Amino acid sequence: MALAVSLVACGYQPEIERPGAATGVSSAPPPVATTGPISTAPTFTPDGCPVDDPAFCEQAAFLANALVLSDADAVFDLSRRVSMDCADLDRDVFPQCEDKGTLKGYVVGDYQGQLFVNGPADYRRTLGFFVEAVDDEYSDEFGGAQMQILGVSTCGKGSDTSYHLVYLVGLGDPTSTLPGARFMGTYELTKEDGSWAIGATYVGLYTDWQLVLDDPLTQIACGDVQPWVGAAPNLNPPQSESQPTPIPATGST
Repeated sequence: MALAVSLVACGYQPEIERPGAATGVSSAPPPVATTGPISTAPTFTPDGCPVDDPAFCEQAAFLANALVLSDADAVFDLSRRVSMDCADLDRDVFPQCEDKGTLKGYVVGDYQGQLFVNGPADYRRTLGFFVEAVDDEYSDEFGGAQMQILGVSTCGKGSDTSYHLVYLVGLGDPTSTLPGARFMGTYELTKEDGSWAIGATYVGLYTDWQLVLDDPLTQIACGDVQPWVGAAPNLNPPQSESQPTPIPATGST
Protein backbone atom coordinates (compact mmCIF):
# COMPACT_ATOMS: atom_id res chain seq x y z
CA MET A 1 0.00 0.00 0.00
CA ALA A 2 2.93 2.35 0.64
CA LEU A 3 3.76 2.39 -3.06
CA ALA A 4 0.19 3.32 -3.98
CA VAL A 5 0.19 6.14 -1.41
CA SER A 6 3.47 7.49 -2.78
CA LEU A 7 2.10 7.49 -6.32
CA VAL A 8 -0.99 9.40 -5.26
CA ALA A 9 1.28 12.03 -3.70
CA CYS A 10 2.99 12.41 -7.08
CA GLY A 11 -0.29 13.01 -8.84
CA TYR A 12 -0.65 9.47 -10.19
CA GLN A 13 -3.89 7.74 -9.28
CA PRO A 14 -3.31 3.99 -9.78
CA GLU A 15 -6.27 2.05 -11.08
CA ILE A 16 -5.16 -1.12 -9.33
CA GLU A 17 -5.57 -1.86 -5.66
CA ARG A 18 -1.86 -2.19 -4.98
CA PRO A 19 0.71 -1.87 -7.73
CA GLY A 20 3.54 -4.13 -6.70
CA ALA A 21 4.57 -7.79 -6.68
CA ALA A 22 7.60 -9.98 -7.39
CA THR A 23 9.06 -13.47 -7.21
CA GLY A 24 10.79 -14.27 -3.92
CA VAL A 25 13.86 -12.03 -3.71
CA SER A 26 15.52 -10.60 -0.61
CA SER A 27 14.64 -6.97 0.15
CA ALA A 28 17.90 -6.31 1.98
CA PRO A 29 20.77 -6.24 -0.53
CA PRO A 30 24.31 -6.00 0.84
CA PRO A 31 26.18 -2.67 0.66
CA VAL A 32 28.73 -2.10 -2.08
CA ALA A 33 31.25 0.62 -2.83
CA THR A 34 30.59 1.96 -6.33
CA THR A 35 28.36 1.85 -9.37
CA GLY A 36 29.06 2.27 -13.06
CA PRO A 37 28.33 5.38 -15.12
CA ILE A 38 24.76 6.12 -16.14
CA SER A 39 23.82 5.44 -19.76
CA THR A 40 20.93 7.17 -21.50
CA ALA A 41 21.63 5.77 -24.98
CA PRO A 42 18.51 4.48 -26.70
CA THR A 43 20.21 1.46 -28.25
CA PHE A 44 21.78 -1.39 -26.31
CA THR A 45 23.45 -4.43 -27.87
CA PRO A 46 24.24 -7.81 -26.31
CA ASP A 47 27.94 -7.16 -26.95
CA GLY A 48 27.96 -4.49 -24.23
CA CYS A 49 26.14 -6.62 -21.66
CA PRO A 50 28.14 -6.95 -18.40
CA VAL A 51 27.01 -10.58 -17.90
CA ASP A 52 28.60 -13.64 -19.48
CA ASP A 53 25.35 -15.25 -20.61
CA PRO A 54 24.44 -14.63 -24.28
CA ALA A 55 20.81 -15.72 -23.91
CA PHE A 56 20.25 -13.38 -20.97
CA CYS A 57 22.06 -10.53 -22.70
CA GLU A 58 19.82 -10.76 -25.76
CA GLN A 59 16.70 -10.47 -23.62
CA ALA A 60 18.21 -7.74 -21.44
CA ALA A 61 19.29 -5.69 -24.50
CA PHE A 62 15.75 -5.90 -25.87
CA LEU A 63 14.36 -4.82 -22.49
CA ALA A 64 16.79 -1.88 -22.15
CA ASN A 65 15.84 -0.65 -25.62
CA ALA A 66 12.13 -1.03 -24.87
CA LEU A 67 12.50 1.02 -21.68
CA VAL A 68 14.44 3.83 -23.32
CA LEU A 69 11.90 3.90 -26.15
CA SER A 70 8.99 3.89 -23.64
CA ASP A 71 7.52 0.73 -25.20
CA ALA A 72 5.30 -0.74 -22.49
CA ASP A 73 3.90 -3.42 -24.81
CA ALA A 74 7.39 -4.82 -25.42
CA VAL A 75 8.06 -4.91 -21.67
CA PHE A 76 4.75 -6.72 -21.15
CA ASP A 77 5.67 -9.30 -23.81
CA LEU A 78 8.96 -9.99 -22.03
CA SER A 79 7.22 -10.54 -18.66
CA ARG A 80 6.49 -14.00 -17.28
CA ARG A 81 3.02 -14.75 -15.96
CA VAL A 82 3.00 -16.76 -12.74
CA SER A 83 0.62 -18.90 -10.73
CA MET A 84 1.49 -19.34 -7.05
CA ASP A 85 -0.17 -21.20 -4.19
CA CYS A 86 -0.38 -19.00 -1.08
CA ALA A 87 0.23 -22.06 1.10
CA ASP A 88 3.81 -21.96 -0.16
CA LEU A 89 4.33 -18.21 0.31
CA ASP A 90 5.29 -15.92 3.19
CA ARG A 91 2.27 -13.71 3.91
CA ASP A 92 4.52 -10.91 5.17
CA VAL A 93 6.06 -10.80 1.70
CA PHE A 94 2.84 -11.49 -0.24
CA PRO A 95 0.09 -9.55 1.64
CA GLN A 96 -2.55 -10.57 -0.90
CA CYS A 97 -2.39 -14.08 0.58
CA GLU A 98 -4.32 -12.81 3.60
CA ASP A 99 -7.53 -13.23 1.60
CA LYS A 100 -6.54 -15.28 -1.44
CA GLY A 101 -5.53 -18.88 -1.95
CA THR A 102 -3.80 -18.55 -5.31
CA LEU A 103 -2.05 -15.61 -6.96
CA LYS A 104 -2.07 -15.46 -10.76
CA GLY A 105 -0.59 -12.75 -12.94
CA TYR A 106 2.56 -10.63 -12.98
CA VAL A 107 4.77 -9.90 -10.00
CA VAL A 108 5.48 -6.31 -8.88
CA GLY A 109 7.51 -5.36 -5.81
CA ASP A 110 7.92 -2.18 -3.78
CA TYR A 111 10.94 -0.69 -2.02
CA GLN A 112 10.03 -2.49 1.23
CA GLY A 113 10.25 -5.90 -0.42
CA GLN A 114 6.52 -6.60 -0.41
CA LEU A 115 5.32 -8.44 -3.50
CA PHE A 116 1.97 -8.26 -5.26
CA VAL A 117 0.58 -10.12 -8.25
CA ASN A 118 -1.32 -8.06 -10.82
CA GLY A 119 -3.72 -9.47 -13.38
CA PRO A 120 -2.87 -8.79 -17.05
CA ALA A 121 -5.01 -5.64 -17.38
CA ASP A 122 -3.71 -4.14 -14.14
CA TYR A 123 -0.12 -4.99 -15.03
CA ARG A 124 -0.52 -3.28 -18.41
CA ARG A 125 -1.82 -0.16 -16.63
CA THR A 126 1.09 -0.31 -14.20
CA LEU A 127 3.59 -0.50 -17.08
CA GLY A 128 1.71 2.25 -18.87
CA PHE A 129 2.74 4.63 -16.10
CA PHE A 130 6.17 3.33 -15.13
CA VAL A 131 7.36 2.93 -18.73
CA GLU A 132 5.49 5.59 -20.67
CA ALA A 133 4.68 8.51 -18.34
CA VAL A 134 8.07 10.21 -18.71
CA ASP A 135 7.77 13.87 -17.67
CA ASP A 136 9.76 15.88 -20.23
CA GLU A 137 9.83 18.92 -17.95
CA TYR A 138 11.28 17.08 -14.95
CA SER A 139 14.92 17.43 -13.90
CA ASP A 140 17.00 17.03 -10.74
CA GLU A 141 20.56 16.23 -9.67
CA PHE A 142 20.45 13.12 -11.87
CA GLY A 143 19.61 15.11 -15.00
CA GLY A 144 16.46 15.05 -17.09
CA ALA A 145 13.49 12.74 -16.94
CA GLN A 146 14.63 10.34 -19.69
CA MET A 147 15.10 6.67 -18.84
CA GLN A 148 18.62 6.07 -17.55
CA ILE A 149 19.85 2.47 -17.55
CA LEU A 150 22.32 2.14 -14.69
CA GLY A 151 23.38 -1.43 -15.44
CA VAL A 152 22.90 -4.98 -14.19
CA SER A 153 23.01 -6.38 -10.66
CA THR A 154 23.58 -10.13 -10.22
CA CYS A 155 21.78 -12.08 -7.49
CA GLY A 156 22.25 -15.68 -6.41
CA LYS A 157 24.45 -18.41 -7.85
CA GLY A 158 24.12 -21.35 -10.18
CA SER A 159 20.56 -22.30 -11.06
CA ASP A 160 19.28 -19.67 -8.59
CA THR A 161 20.96 -16.78 -10.40
CA SER A 162 18.83 -13.83 -11.45
CA TYR A 163 19.75 -10.44 -12.90
CA HIS A 164 18.25 -7.02 -12.22
CA LEU A 165 18.28 -4.36 -14.92
CA VAL A 166 18.49 -1.15 -12.86
CA TYR A 167 17.12 2.22 -13.99
CA LEU A 168 16.21 5.79 -13.04
CA VAL A 169 13.42 7.83 -14.66
CA GLY A 170 11.39 10.99 -14.03
CA LEU A 171 7.65 10.32 -14.17
CA GLY A 172 4.56 12.48 -13.98
CA ASP A 173 0.83 12.01 -14.41
CA PRO A 174 -0.07 13.71 -17.71
CA THR A 175 -3.58 14.42 -16.40
CA SER A 176 -2.33 16.18 -13.26
CA THR A 177 -0.89 19.62 -12.58
CA LEU A 178 1.34 18.25 -9.82
CA PRO A 179 5.08 18.06 -10.59
CA GLY A 180 6.79 14.83 -11.61
CA ALA A 181 9.13 12.84 -9.42
CA ARG A 182 12.25 10.68 -9.65
CA PHE A 183 11.57 6.95 -9.66
CA MET A 184 14.04 4.10 -9.38
CA GLY A 185 13.44 0.46 -10.13
CA THR A 186 14.66 -2.84 -11.44
CA TYR A 187 13.39 -5.54 -13.75
CA GLU A 188 14.47 -8.92 -12.42
CA LEU A 189 15.06 -11.47 -15.17
CA THR A 190 14.88 -15.10 -14.15
CA LYS A 191 15.49 -18.30 -16.11
CA GLU A 192 12.76 -20.88 -16.38
CA ASP A 193 12.61 -23.83 -18.80
CA GLY A 194 15.70 -22.43 -20.52
CA SER A 195 14.15 -19.00 -21.17
CA TRP A 196 15.04 -15.64 -19.58
CA ALA A 197 12.11 -13.32 -18.83
CA ILE A 198 11.02 -10.65 -16.37
CA GLY A 199 10.01 -12.53 -13.25
CA ALA A 200 9.42 -9.42 -11.14
CA THR A 201 9.23 -5.65 -11.51
CA TYR A 202 10.44 -3.54 -8.56
CA VAL A 203 9.74 0.20 -8.47
CA GLY A 204 9.41 3.13 -6.10
CA LEU A 205 10.18 6.77 -5.61
CA TYR A 206 13.92 7.37 -5.29
CA THR A 207 13.28 9.04 -1.92
CA ASP A 208 11.50 5.88 -0.74
CA TRP A 209 14.49 3.71 -1.69
CA GLN A 210 16.59 6.07 0.44
CA LEU A 211 14.49 5.09 3.45
CA VAL A 212 15.72 1.49 3.26
CA LEU A 213 19.14 1.84 1.57
CA ASP A 214 21.99 4.19 2.45
CA ASP A 215 22.89 4.52 -1.24
CA PRO A 216 20.26 3.12 -3.62
CA LEU A 217 22.51 3.63 -6.64
CA THR A 218 24.96 1.03 -5.34
CA GLN A 219 22.82 -1.08 -3.02
CA ILE A 220 19.60 -1.72 -4.93
CA ALA A 221 18.88 -5.37 -5.80
CA CYS A 222 22.08 -7.22 -4.79
CA GLY A 223 24.43 -4.29 -5.28
CA ASP A 224 27.53 -4.15 -7.48
CA VAL A 225 25.63 -2.68 -10.44
CA GLN A 226 27.74 -3.23 -13.56
CA PRO A 227 27.25 -0.73 -16.42
CA TRP A 228 26.28 -1.61 -19.97
CA VAL A 229 29.30 -0.92 -22.19
CA GLY A 230 29.29 0.84 -25.56
CA ALA A 231 25.57 1.58 -25.94
CA ALA A 232 25.32 3.66 -29.12
CA PRO A 233 22.66 6.31 -29.84
CA ASN A 234 20.08 5.00 -32.32
CA LEU A 235 16.40 5.86 -32.30
CA ASN A 236 15.42 2.77 -34.28
CA PRO A 237 13.73 -0.06 -32.35
CA PRO A 238 15.63 -3.34 -31.81
CA GLN A 239 16.02 -5.52 -34.91
CA SER A 240 14.72 -9.06 -35.20
CA GLU A 241 17.80 -10.67 -33.69
CA SER A 242 17.10 -8.80 -30.46
CA GLN A 243 13.45 -9.81 -30.22
CA PRO A 244 12.58 -11.69 -27.01
CA THR A 245 11.81 -15.37 -27.14
CA PRO A 246 8.14 -16.23 -26.51
CA ILE A 247 7.21 -16.33 -22.82
CA PRO A 248 4.89 -19.05 -21.53
CA ALA A 249 1.45 -17.85 -20.48
CA THR A 250 1.86 -19.31 -17.00
CA GLY A 251 4.72 -20.19 -14.73
CA SER A 252 5.57 -20.94 -11.14
CA THR A 253 8.18 -19.89 -8.65
